[in-house]
Amino acid sequence: MLNRENTVIYLAFIAVFTLLFFVFLQSQGVEGGLDSWNHFLISKCAFLHPDLLLDQWNKPVFTLITVLICQLGFDALIIFNIFCVAISGLLLSLALKSKGYKNTWILSPLTAFTPILLQNTISGLTEPLNVFFLSMVFYFWCKDQLKYAVIIASFLPFVRTEGFVICGAVFLLLLIRKDYKLILWLISGSVVMNFVGFAITGKPFWIITENPYWKHETEGTFEAGSGSFFHYMIQGRAIFGLPLEIAFIVSNLFIAYFLIFKRKIQDIVLLSILVFWFYFLAHTTIYFFGILGSHGLTRVMAVLAPALAILAYFAINECFILFKLPTKLQVISISIFAFLVIWTAYHESDYAKPHRFKEATVKPDKTQENFIKAGEWLIENKLMDRPIIHQSPYFDVKFNKDPYNIQSSYRVWSIDQKSDWAAKGVIVIWDGFSAVREGNMKLNWLTENSNYKLLHTIDGFEKPAYDSTMYKICIFEKCNKP
Repeated sequence: MLNRENTVIYLAFIAVFTLLFFVFLQSQGVEGGLDSWNHFLISKCAFLHPDLLLDQWNKPVFTLITVLICQLGFDALIIFNIFCVAISGLLLSLALKSKGYKNTWILSPLTAFTPILLQNTISGLTEPLNVFFLSMVFYFWCKDQLKYAVIIASFLPFVRTEGFVICGAVFLLLLIRKDYKLILWLISGSVVMNFVGFAITGKPFWIITENPYWKHETEGTFEAGSGSFFHYMIQGRAIFGLPLEIAFIVSNLFIAYFLIFKRKIQDIVLLSILVFWFYFLAHTTIYFFGILGSHGLTRVMAVLAPALAILAYFAINECFILFKLPTKLQVISISIFAFLVIWTAYHESDYAKPHRFKEATVKPDKTQENFIKAGEWLIENKLMDRPIIHQSPYFDVKFNKDPYNIQSSYRVWSIDQKSDWAAKGVIVIWDGFSAVREGNMKLNWLTENSNYKLLHTIDGFEKPAYDSTMYKICIFEKCNKP
């Protein structure tokens, strides 16, 4: 039977889930751009193309968990991500309650409404599952089931590659605790996954040689750019929101004070700050040097939501102790803080509040509008059964094309512009946004090529001054043999 505190924790979980589901209902698009659609397609097509189960861009653990879910459609993956985020907050609430903390219900909104996580929940991205896995690590650590916590942490690199960095934070805490035996369990995930990869592909160092970021770095095939060392600090308010950012700074001051004066710090707090700074500084450094496929994307920081939530709660709790606030005032204060965090998340995300139900939260992607028209034109003219060459994973999802079957669909960048091998009869959809940026295909290569015939043009519904062809689509047919 639930006691009063547990009841409040579960009510907070239900409230958070409901709010997130409302965001989903209010959404007209998805977050994460092309990556969201690509993650979905890899998982959806993994049964048809089993090699995708080990794809290290999509991440094997993510694929294995979502392969069945994605058979139900993209909305099913979004709802799965909502569950991941909401349950993560619940796990943290129950975990810290087990350590004797009060008012831990607040960890649900603090986790889910970290602005950058809220902005990437309605998506097909891997960040929500990583948040869930990290929350399980914290949960089992609080329950003193360290072996389970470490084993789960060991599989984080196969949910997102940065999991190796989080494993580094866990490794350091195990050294501090002198739990040397548990360190062996920290490599268990890598050992298991590399063995599976080797058994299937025959590559003994599969974990390294098939890592896309490592391959691009060593082969010099991808230039992701670089930026300021303070990039993520400057973006801190938009990423974490002002209330959580202030609470985080206060938590660091308290931890520094505790260390200087040798006061005991709970393991869960120490683990949280190690995870936060290991991860934050790793991405800061990677972007500064422009290595390992970094784009300076802020969404990667969504993974830190559980650690940030715990540190913010720790700061609030220590302030209550320091100022000796009575229980009623603590409840009022923590409720106000939760409200501020939620309001800030909506504000930073530019999302419509729940009561403005008819307004969109996640806006639709304009580049998709003409792809829908292109698909409808192909169906009307009985051309959809042809192999379709394009650069929009959304198109594949919308019209149920298989981008891993060359007889169904593949990407524009696959066309060898020097020695064109594309078969006669294929359809090429050129668009002014992704075909140019992602596919490296200029329109004049097709229009001036006698092997291709222009079938249909869909003019851009908008013509930005900086790129008047951004939303334009041209449909070509390969009319001659390669």
